[in-house]
Formats: sequence, C-alpha cells, structure tokens
Amino acid sequence: MKVINIIILLAFIVCACSTNKTIPNEIERVFVEVDNVTQDASSLIEKIEIVPLETNDSSLLYRIEKIIYDKKMDIYAIYTGDQIVYTFWGNGKYISNSRGVKGQGPKEYTMVLDINFNPYLEGIDMLNPYGTIYTYSPTFELLAKKKFEPEFPINNLIAVDSVNYIFSYPFIWTDQEIAFVDLKTQQVVNTNYEGTISGGLHIGNTCFYHINDEFYFVPLGLNYYFYQIDTKEKKLIPIMYIDFGDLEVKSDDLPGRAWGKRTDSKEERKEISDEVKERFNFLSESDNIFPMSKFFNKEYAYVYFKKAMERSGNHFIYNRKKKDSFLFKDKKPFSMYPCLGIVDNILLSMCKPDMVSQIVDRKFMSSEEISKMESLKEDDNNVIVKYYLKK
Repeated sequence: MKVINIIILLAFIVCACSTNKTIPNEIERVFVEVDNVTQDASSLIEKIEIVPLETNDSSLLYRIEKIIYDKKMDIYAIYTGDQIVYTFWGNGKYISNSRGVKGQGPKEYTMVLDINFNPYLEGIDMLNPYGTIYTYSPTFELLAKKKFEPEFPINNLIAVDSVNYIFSYPFIWTDQEIAFVDLKTQQVVNTNYEGTISGGLHIGNTCFYHINDEFYFVPLGLNYYFYQIDTKEKKLIPIMYIDFGDLEVKSDDLPGRAWGKRTDSKEERKEISDEVKERFNFLSESDNIFPMSKFFNKEYAYVYFKKAMERSGNHFIYNRKKKDSFLFKDKKPFSMYPCLGIVDNILLSMCKPDMVSQIVDRKFMSSEEISKMESLKEDDNNVIVKYYLKK
C-alpha cells in the first residue's frame, strides 16, 4: 500500500553522493542507530486510539494510494487506485466520494495523479499530470478549475496561496527539479535539488508539506535530506539530514543512475529509463537498509526503514526538542504499522480491521478503544490508528 503514507510531511542543495560527505553545521543531523531498540514503549507512547472509517456501499475503499489529513477542517481525504477520492470526518464518519464527478463534463475530471488540501479555498486540489488543477469541496462541488502548460508532466502539488503552486516532476524528465508556478501570469521557475541516490525505494507519495506558515519538501525515493522551501526566492534550503552512518547507501560504484535530464530525444530518454531501472533493481536485490518513508514537524522526525527484500520494517522516532530517539524493531517493544503522517504529537497510521490488534499494545488503550477494536469486522473499511507520543 503506497500510502502508508500522510499527509506530508518537504525537500533537498547539499550533495549526498560523496563518499566523504560533510554536512554543514546549520543542518540538523539526526543519527539513526539501527540496533538501539526501545525496550519500554511507555517512554514514548502516551496512548493509542483508533478511528474506524465508516463502512457503507459508497465508502468502501479500493487499493489505497494516498491518505491526507487536514487538522483545521478535521477531514481525511483518501485517493485510491481507480482515481477516486473519498472524504471522511476526523471521527471516521463518511462524507462523500468523487465518483460522480469523474467524467468528461465541464465540472468533472478525467485523470488525477495527486491530491492535496487547499486551505485558501477550503477544498481538495486534484492534479491532472498535464497541468489542470481541479479544486473540489469535501462533498465534491467544483470550487475552481485552473490550468497551465507544463514543460513536462507533473506528479505532485501544493498550493502556496490562491494563485501560486509548487509541483514536482517524475524522475525521468529532469535532473531533480521542482517547479514554482504563478497560475495568474503563467510564469514558471524551476529549481534543482540534490541527494537522490535512487528512485522508487519508498512508500507513499507525499513530498510537499505545509507546517504552520512554512513549506517543506522531502524528495521521494532514496534521499536523506529534508528541505525548507523559500517561496519568495523560489529555492530549496536543506535543513535536516537523516544519518545512517556506515549503513548509508552511497552512489559510488552503483550501476545506472538515479534521475533523468532534460532532453527531447525519445532514444536518450529510453536509455535514461533503462539506467534508472538498472540501479533500482540492483538496490532492490541488495541487503542495504533504505528509508522508505520519512516526515517531520516542529517536535518530531519519523523514519520508516527496512531492507528492500524484507516484508516488515523498523520505526525510528526522534524528539527534536529533547534530542531523544526511539526505535521499534522486530516486534519490540510492540509491532507498529508504517505511519503516514504526524499531527502535533500524534503519529497516524492506517490498516485493515483484522490487523489492528497486531499493531497496538492494549495497555495504552482505554476500555472504550479496546471495545471498538474488538467490535471490528473483517470486511469493514480501513481503520486509522493514532499513536500519541509523549511531549
């Protein structure tokens, strides 16, 4: 499930490819000790709650690709493999789905590759890869339809204000670029970032985050950097580095390549694609450890990492204020599920109802929460799991 993923939770000017890498002092360095397992979950977890998503004929979810949550609206939006978006209130109550507006009509969409909340219109932006943005209300009334002509297809978006957006490009078209676009003037500014060692080695597809009044970028794929986005200067500033020490994957001596470049040649583009696949396949069959999902907020950083061939992974949580780190590994202190985002001190995850009992510890759950869990049925909708972290 690609999603086990959030709502980021962000983006990458210091070279990550050098064997003798030096990280500037102004960049926060988070050291991941992969064997320092947390023995007592109560040192990190305050409580656990679950939110069963309402199950009815209109709300049944199919192949979830992305989940996002907006605290102000208290709404989950879930994008599925058939390009339908479902909305639920924060308590799990079903709101609506976009099936009725998928089509060829003037207020309908034909293809959507990404979704994100638009706080300026209090709706959900839905991105067509060829430059059309549909903004729908949580009940899927069309609020706005905007368009620009991208140089290449685009695959992720975030609204900076009512007319300015940031987009990412698929790996094959550019050399690690994001695009700043003014939809009113149609002006496009492309900005490079660095550090990608391989694409594809990730779960989820959230790369842009809006935290308080600031914007962040976390490159998808194998990349150890977090970036702050300077929306005025239209540049990326590296602010955090996830340090795996000797276990860090380095690009030296790896076959193939990690990204594309600007070219109009179909033959050259095919060669680039083949080289990217070569590197991805090589790493996928290796024993390296990969950060599959990573995000952060002002207080915490979260990294889900594993070996490519392993089914389950490990959860690293870092308290940025107290400089404390925690590691859940090999079902110790208990089995967590890959998280998709963080809101304040709450890590959010989502799983099938029959898995909930396996990824929680009852001692952190109230009798009411345990009762909710025990009443779940196998054919119910998915369940949001909320891990409350100690502040």
